[in-house]
Amino acid sequence: MGLITKPQTYNICFSIAALVLIFVTYLIHASEEKVFNRQGHIFGALIFDAFMLNLMGLIHNAYLYSDVGAAAIGYDINCYVVLAEKLFAHLLPYLSICYVMSIFQIDFNTVLKKAIIIIPTAYSLSVFMIGFFTRFFFYFTEDGNIKFIYPQGATVYIGADLYFIFATYLLIKYTKTLSSEKAYALWVYYILMLLAVPIRIISRSSSIFEFSVSLALLLCVYTFQNPSEFVDRMSGAATRNALNFAVSTNLLQKKEFTLYGVHIDRLSVLIGEKQPEKAAELLSQITEYLRGFSPDGIVYYPYMEDFVMLFPDVTADESTIEKITDEIKRRFRDHWKVGDEEIKLIETPYAVVFPEEVDSLERYNEVRGVLEKALTKQSRDIVRVADINLKVVEHDKKIDGIVKHALDDELLDVYYQPIYSPVTGKFSSCEALLRLKDPQLGFISPAIFMPIAERNGTILAIDKFVLSSVCDMLSKTDVRKYGLEYTEVNLSVVDCIQTNLADNVMGTLNKYQIAPKEINFEITETYEQGITAAMDENIRKLMEMGISFSMDDFGTGYSNLVRIATMPVEIFKLDKSIIQSAFESETSYMVMLNLIKIIKSLGKEIVAEGVETGEQARQLIKLGCDHIQGFFYARPMPRDQFVQFLKEHNG
Repeated sequence: MGLITKPQTYNICFSIAALVLIFVTYLIHASEEKVFNRQGHIFGALIFDAFMLNLMGLIHNAYLYSDVGAAAIGYDINCYVVLAEKLFAHLLPYLSICYVMSIFQIDFNTVLKKAIIIIPTAYSLSVFMIGFFTRFFFYFTEDGNIKFIYPQGATVYIGADLYFIFATYLLIKYTKTLSSEKAYALWVYYILMLLAVPIRIISRSSSIFEFSVSLALLLCVYTFQNPSEFVDRMSGAATRNALNFAVSTNLLQKKEFTLYGVHIDRLSVLIGEKQPEKAAELLSQITEYLRGFSPDGIVYYPYMEDFVMLFPDVTADESTIEKITDEIKRRFRDHWKVGDEEIKLIETPYAVVFPEEVDSLERYNEVRGVLEKALTKQSRDIVRVADINLKVVEHDKKIDGIVKHALDDELLDVYYQPIYSPVTGKFSSCEALLRLKDPQLGFISPAIFMPIAERNGTILAIDKFVLSSVCDMLSKTDVRKYGLEYTEVNLSVVDCIQTNLADNVMGTLNKYQIAPKEINFEITETYEQGITAAMDENIRKLMEMGISFSMDDFGTGYSNLVRIATMPVEIFKLDKSIIQSAFESETSYMVMLNLIKIIKSLGKEIVAEGVETGEQARQLIKLGCDHIQGFFYARPMPRDQFVQFLKEHNG
């Protein structure tokens, strides 16, 4: 009990520790990039307020518990310090409310609403200023502390109580739009503020509370002020998470707004061909240009080929949108200069009106899928939701239901496409390809149902089904005898981040008595771009077990020399779009030729996908491709037909 009842034993230490935390918080905050300027400015004000609060607390504690401090400070200066400490303490709830409102993008745009928010704080500050001169609300004791005069002195807490009630309402209503860690951080901050009075009464000191404030701000700077989730480092624009958050909070507030997007054709391919610094410069140029049109200066880069801005209280038919469209189209007629290179970009603007056309984030994601297809075909001035066929959205919903029950209804089957090896003259490997056939709709393309499977959570069960089918085929047929060395199996990014992936894979292989070297997992280049620690660890474990990896669809994502050299794969599969375009233009051919040279110089193998003619096959073999896959040699086929194919061609 002595530690609690004798504040002099720890008050000064808590004050110094709190100031250190505030200083660290400021350094982190100052070093981070800012996307939400209003939010950043208010957080900066919170840091300053907390710093002054703790500084005044330290001076007051030095006066109370240090003879040297008491002599240096003096009674009168201490009184001014205590008054300043109280003023900063009662300014804290107001700044905290403003900060929460800025997080959820709540804007009080009328004088009356602004007055309602500021009046409680204005009253509290007035009480201390008036009380200092009149002794009506409080007086200073002989030891230099404030003694409130009741009942009028107690009214100083009314403002804080009103803020807590309003904060409770905001947190209950809006934290559902936040990730778990951010919601927890806000609630912890709120609880620490709420416990200010009982902490003060129990400990008979404000130092612990002031230390708690510093700790809460440090927590916030690592969650809400850390832009890793909300800022794309390459472009400097806000991310898809930031856009989803903005849409959700605006819909919760029942606001009308328009999302205005600029789709840039083949931007992802273009960026992938550039060096990282040049790609970043181009994306940054586009971001900075579009910021000039955004009402709040925020530009989102949520998709690989799209930049988006949010316009509050604007419909897609208003002149504002038309003027912006004209300006943007005029700019995109000119080239974008990156270093000494001039780049021509082709754009298509589009607009989605909330909640008139789309009334939820889920509906927007559904419409977005159809809109993406429409943007590649449209040449209008601006694409609207009304321009696209929303029946496709309902079609996707129907497929969602089919995919969810595909395993139970036995609608899935695994086909195998032989891969030719020029060195041996045989088909020494193959790729396992999933097929979905519905009784009513017939065959449904993997390009359609696989993204849906990832969204609705069935992808894990589907991936397990494919691997089990491949292992069953290997164990029950004579494909090994006919020269099949390994089978390529696609691995989804959802599976890659499962902590138990390696154990599950080895469990399946052991069940069918399949050697790890007989399986090669394909991961896509775009997945590798956002690789996580869990994915890294899974790949490492599986490679140590003897399973090899291929990079599928290579050349369509973010290729650069550093990434090629560090990718944990033995085989690169050149995407069929690279192959086809190489035989249509000399420039594309040179791109493919240099890709092959780079990969071969690293000692990696190459699979050329989508080979459809004998001339293509001969040229690719001449250039050094180790494996050839495509319709020229064989189409994907069911299991029994595949076994017969190997028997005839490898036997």
